[in-house]
Parts: sequence; structure tokens; C-alpha cells
Amino acid sequence: MLPRLWIVTTALLFLASCILCTNPGLKVRVTQKALDYGRRVGIGVLQQKLREMHIPNMSGKKRVKFIGKIKFYVKSIRIYKLGLPQSTLKFSAGRGIQLSITNGFIGVKGDFRVKKFFFRTSGSFKVSVSRLSISQTIRMTRDRTGRPALQSGACSANIGKVRVKFTKRKRWLYNLFRKFLEKPIRKALTKQICPKISSALRGLEKNLKTMEIRFKINPFAEVDYSLVNQIQISNNAMDLDFKGQFYRVGTNKGPPFKPPPISLPSQSNRMLYLGISDFLANSAGFVYYEAGVLQMKITDKMIPNISPVRLNTRSFSVIAPRLAKLYPNMPIEMRLRATRSPILQAAKKHINVQAFGAFDVCAVQPNSTLASLFVLNIQASVSARVRIAQMKLIGSLQLNSLKLSLGRSNVGPVRVAGLELIMNLAVKFAVLPGVNVKLAKGVPLPNVKKLDFINPNLDVNKNILVIATDVRYRP
Repeated sequence: MLPRLWIVTTALLFLASCILCTNPGLKVRVTQKALDYGRRVGIGVLQQKLREMHIPNMSGKKRVKFIGKIKFYVKSIRIYKLGLPQSTLKFSAGRGIQLSITNGFIGVKGDFRVKKFFFRTSGSFKVSVSRLSISQTIRMTRDRTGRPALQSGACSANIGKVRVKFTKRKRWLYNLFRKFLEKPIRKALTKQICPKISSALRGLEKNLKTMEIRFKINPFAEVDYSLVNQIQISNNAMDLDFKGQFYRVGTNKGPPFKPPPISLPSQSNRMLYLGISDFLANSAGFVYYEAGVLQMKITDKMIPNISPVRLNTRSFSVIAPRLAKLYPNMPIEMRLRATRSPILQAAKKHINVQAFGAFDVCAVQPNSTLASLFVLNIQASVSARVRIAQMKLIGSLQLNSLKLSLGRSNVGPVRVAGLELIMNLAVKFAVLPGVNVKLAKGVPLPNVKKLDFINPNLDVNKNILVIATDVRYRP
């Protein structure tokens, strides 16, 4: 009855956790390859920590046959070598991460002194500790700040054999104390191993607390990478769900749309797989639009010199005949503004952005005031390229097509088709270069201090950008 109840309870808890899950904007998968690397890096740190174990001085009295009761003193006990040659670090579904160490060894040195009345002698000894085994469970969770956190779980340590060897003459005398030394040394070491491992894990936990999960991009936009779900661990991998959403600085207002589910590939030949939903970029577009910063001024200086069409009323009179009479020989200034949030959509092998806006076309009068001529509605299709540099997503845009329509006119009929060339030039040579300069600053990804991506590979799938990468730790 009890096993059946346990199965039902586990199933209900699993279903409840799925119901309460929130779709992330960024999903990160940690593979066994990452654990293997972490074990290789961490085993040295763990060995150093274990070498800090302390064995206290000992003293006492012991009755020796034919000699009687003598006093002994043991001091300067220290670890001079320690090895953990066989270790594994594995995912354990429902438990966390399991560290197992076998066939470890420890070498201990110390000094020994014996005294009875006027009889005194001293020497040194070595202790060989072999067949050391350790089992440590590491639990992964989410802390109050939304960062990943680890906790030390069940730990056990076992020492297979302790052998004391004296290194001076009168060894026969010292050997009488061998059993007396073996037991306390075994006890002292066994007692300290798990606390030392916990101490090493606290160092790793401290490093995780340095993880940056909220980045201020500029005075009005920031991106949040706090965890939105509990960390999920199977027998093969660990998945972390980060919010991956832009916010207006100082507010928690989200966009009027939700992130879609993220499905990561089943490969495991890289250490990390990051799935970045197009929700991340679209939430940024919403924030920028709401902040009113998706606008810019375009003047004739921004148009290439080779262009036969200039931003002045003389050139524009070809498509709006009344211009030459109403505003003769005046410069034209265009104000571009977004009319809706841009929409980014990732598809197989490409990323497309739909941008919606309006050009307010104005004449610059001799007194520097602006006279509104007409308004053009635009819909632009733009291709996006993304790369990774210094733990940031770096983007660039390229114009695919531009559709124009007349919104209103204060100068009579306007032949919109005749404006396609100048508007394409304005977008290509004035708008996109400025946008690309800002995109080149990049959007930071959540990262742990001293951890770098190595040879990241980017792939674009439906609604998701997948980054497959290895990592390197900088000591």
C-alpha cells in the first residue's frame, strides 16, 4: 500500500508543478559534459580544502609489559599528501547532483615522544589512510533573489584502512602505540571530511550569488533573468528557466503577450544549451515603444552624396507638384516614429523583424520652423543577424523591403510610388546604421563570475535562438 501511495503522491506533485510552471524567455540546459568539466575543475579545490583538516595533539599514559606505565606525547600532526583519483559527478532525478569519490588516500605525518622517569626517546611516524570513499548530494534550488542556489545534502565518508608506521629506531616500542593512534586519527578525519566538503560547496554557492540576473541596458530599459520556475533535474541534464524579459526601468509592467514554450534539442555533446525565445526581443521592442524612443530625425546630410534625390522641396516637387510653389527651395526634414511595437519572429535559419512607423515630412522654413507637408505610413521587413561576444547577444539589421502609404497630406496629391527610392535610402543609410550602432552594444546574458563561453554555436529555429557552447572557468 505504501509504495502505491508514494507513486500517486509523486505523480500529483509532478502535475502540480507543471500546472504552476511559467514559460521562460530563456531556458538553459546543463549537460553531463558540463558536470564532468566541473568535476575536473572542482576536485582540485576539494583536495585543497580537505588538506586543511586538523588532527589535534594527543597525550596520555600506557602500561607496557616489563616497563610499566609510561607517558607519551603526539604532536605536529599534519596532512602532507591527499589524492582523490576516482570521482564522478552525476545528475540524480529527484535528488540533485551526486558526488561520489572512491579509492581516495591521505598521508599524515607527526612527531612522537615517550617519557618514563629519566628515560626519554622521540621520533616521527607516518599514517597511510587508504580506500577513502565519499558520497555527497548537492541539491539545486532557487533563492529569494531568483538566482540558482545549491545546498549541501546528505553526506557520508568512510575510511577503509589506517596504517601507522614509525620511522626511527626502537620501532618496537612505538609500535605498541599503533592501535592507540589509528582510532583517533580515523575518527578525526572522518568527522571533518563532510564539513570540509560543505565548506567547499559554500564557496561555490557564494560564487553563484555573484550571478548577474538584472542588467540596466540604458536609462529606460533593463532586462530581468531571474528564475521563474524551480530547477528541474533529470538523470541526464539540469534545466533552468529564466524570465528573459525587458522592463521599463523602475517598473514591473510586462508586455501584453506571453512567451511561448521553449523546446531545446536533445543533443548533449556541448556543456550548455541556451534557448532564447523571440519573446526577449519583442519585450524589448514593447519597452522601447512605450518609452517613446523609437524615433529619429533624418536630414539631407544623412543621405549619400551619390543619391540623385535630395531632401529638399525641389526634389520632392516631382511627387508633390504644389511643393515648389508653397515652399520653394527649402530643405526637408523627416521625423521617423514607430506607430506600433516592432515584431521579431525567429524561423528556421533566419530572423525577421516587422517594423511599423510613420515619416512626418516637413519643410524647414527660413525662420527654422517646420511646416508639415505630409505623413507617410511605412511597414518595413528587416532581417536580423545575431552573434555572441563577451557573454552578450550582438545584433545587426538589414532592410529587406519597405511598403509606403499616404497617411495625410497638407500639400495636395502625393505620388507615393515616387518616394520609394528616397525612403529606401533613408532607411538603409540613415535609420539602420544608427540602430545597428546601438545593437552592437549587445544584450548581456546571465553569467557566473569567471565563467566564459567557449566556441559558441548559434542556430535559429521557430520562435527560438539556440546557443550550444562549452564553458571555461578562469581561476
